[in-house]
Amino acid sequence: MKTVVILGPDFSPSSHPPALRVRFFASHLREFGWNPIVIATDPGYYETTIDPENERLLPSGLEVIRTAALPARVTRLFGLGDLGWRSLWHNWRALRRIIIERRPELLFLPTPPSPGLLLGRLAAYRYGIPYVVDLIDPIATDYYWRLPRAQRPPKWWLASRSGRWIERTALRRASHITAVDAAYADGALHRYPWLKSSDVSGIPYGAEPADFEYVRRNPRQNQIFNSDDGKLHCCYVGVVGPYLLPAVRALLGALRHGLDRDPELFGRVQLHFVGTSYTPEAAPKVLPMAREAGVAALVTERPSRVGYLDAIQLQLSADMLVALGSEEAHYTASKIFPYLLANRPLLAIFHEQSSVVRILRGTRAAEPITFQSSGDLAGATEHILQEWQRLLKSPHISTGGERMAAFQPYTARAMAEKLARVFQAVSCAPRAAAVSAAVGSLQ
Repeated sequence: MKTVVILGPDFSPSSHPPALRVRFFASHLREFGWNPIVIATDPGYYETTIDPENERLLPSGLEVIRTAALPARVTRLFGLGDLGWRSLWHNWRALRRIIIERRPELLFLPTPPSPGLLLGRLAAYRYGIPYVVDLIDPIATDYYWRLPRAQRPPKWWLASRSGRWIERTALRRASHITAVDAAYADGALHRYPWLKSSDVSGIPYGAEPADFEYVRRNPRQNQIFNSDDGKLHCCYVGVVGPYLLPAVRALLGALRHGLDRDPELFGRVQLHFVGTSYTPEAAPKVLPMAREAGVAALVTERPSRVGYLDAIQLQLSADMLVALGSEEAHYTASKIFPYLLANRPLLAIFHEQSSVVRILRGTRAAEPITFQSSGDLAGATEHILQEWQRLLKSPHISTGGERMAAFQPYTARAMAEKLARVFQAVSCAPRAAAVSAAVGSLQ
């Protein structure tokens, strides 16, 4: 069996999407001939929400090597909080030791966090070992450049410039690139002419059915709403960034119209936004918009994030789930995959070119409301209202067999199989080519 080292500083018990993606892959790669070794930062250095129960979801026998990191309370004095930078030196020491002692065939480098990609370039230069980069989010993006200055996050310009440098440096010698959405890979192909289409592969997030079975067997307390209070609980779980605000505004407008036209039905609606910010003490983003729309009494918001298992419990308990997309065609909401496994009525609003639209239609989980621009969303209120009303009055929920049959191509196991095929192709490439790439100058 071949060995792959996965660099995942943010790993279980973290509930962040990158941590989940690494766990999904690591749980199934052995079935396809690859033994994963995960290098992860000790959870004591995380600033994110952790849930110790997440550790129960790890496969037995998985080798996880924990490293230290610079304490955030110290590095933030200098404006540096990113876990990737704080753990970079410690991860390099662990990676170097594994390469020397274990001779792995391959490195797998998911991002974010992106600084770890530099270790792939360094390992290729020093030891001739090939590496695969996994784009969970775009490293370099122009999105914040297009926002009004007041809406740009702090240090956005520094993050943008460092991201472009890291991306260019890492992708120059990468043996292959995988991405949760083909548009992320297309962006890299457009920016770097040395890349060929054969150098990239799209591998979506996927989801783990066993996680939902675990929560069904071990129910958790729902801290957001009482599912037996007679209300119709509609739930959105996830961050609400500036890119989602047009869709949120359209959704709240539809709720306002629904309350005016059918108060008996929409008066029972309780719309929950949970985990809308990465910052625990952040101010609400949606509630001010709800007050402006005149529906504040029907909307609740919890800015702080909830753990992965708590999020699954919310999805299973909701009467309806809400999924929102941005004006960016490449935006792929990772939450869409667990939403499908929750098997609840789903109100989905996405850019018509988003891969989510194809996935929802392919699995028959929902008929998404699509748009091309925020201008389209402004005129979509009536369409959203009609679909919302239909889902509340006559929700269609597929049987377990139908759901799982349609979902099979999107399971974590199916995604791991695709990744294993990439690994096999890379590892079987002539070693001389990898070594030749390794001795290239670090430009």
